[in-house]
Amino acid sequence: MPALENHIIIRILTRIFDLIVLNILWLVCSVPIVTIGASTTALYSVMLKVVAGEESYIMKDFFKAFRVSFWQSTAVWLILLAAGAALGADIVIFQRASGIARAGLAVFYIITFFYAIEVIFVFPLIAKFENTTGNMLKNAILIPASRLPFAAAVLVMTGTCLVLTFLNYTTLMVGAAVWGIIGVAVLAYVNSIFIRKIIEPYM
Repeated sequence: MPALENHIIIRILTRIFDLIVLNILWLVCSVPIVTIGASTTALYSVMLKVVAGEESYIMKDFFKAFRVSFWQSTAVWLILLAAGAALGADIVIFQRASGIARAGLAVFYIITFFYAIEVIFVFPLIAKFENTTGNMLKNAILIPASRLPFAAAVLVMTGTCLVLTFLNYTTLMVGAAVWGIIGVAVLAYVNSIFIRKIIEPYM
């Protein structure tokens, strides 16, 4: 029995260490900002293998996925970055408007919801499938919509983590430390459990 307990403890500690390493790799490879897409794709490429019990060398797998998906992931990220900036600017403009123009905010909030779905799901899809950039962007909406319960779990999980981080100054400081050490990898790990269920019928 003690041997079994020791084995479990070792496995847990090994997994925590792997998550910290992946978190650091993601942060370092995201530093230029333009490479966040490739870094996120690489992170999910490893995580989807981890939750399937297929992982081998996490650092080797991370950098291989980063290299293979670099151009498509970067193109998608820059598209989303530009779209997000435009969307944010429109929301600010409409928030300052008055009267009937302000009602347009509802439309932009709906667009923001679908934009969030796109950002969350497109990089795991790039990590797992080969397709054109246009189809990747389209499928990041359609595939989660076809497996709504699992997609909802990912959205709720991600949204809850972000809301808890930005509650106040204290949570922001604590959140920054957690995200910086292990938080991104943990969220990707948990999300990957549900994302694997989402993409399973398409594999």
